[in-house]
Amino acid sequence: MYIIQYTADGGVDMTKVASVSYVRAHLPEMVASLRKKKRGRVIITRNGAASAVLLSPEELETLEILADKKLMLSLLRAEEDERAKRLVEHEDIFK
Repeated sequence: MYIIQYTADGGVDMTKVASVSYVRAHLPEMVASLRKKKRGRVIITRNGAASAVLLSPEELETLEILADKKLMLSLLRAEEDERAKRLVEHEDIFK
């Protein structure tokens, strides 16, 4: 089973839902698939209820960045600086 989510950029993100017994039998293939796609998650269920999530490293990194309020504020400020052309060339920094 899959959960289909639409992303802000108009893309589609599919989350696989699998039972613990299915994951136990297919873990190597599932890990290889997550590594190949660079994104993705598998919701692991026990008795029909979500119990755990298997994530790609890139997906985990994204979640960690989004959870870091200071980092997100810094990224937003950097985007504002770029739009306002408040940039410094790296050569000027290391003079």
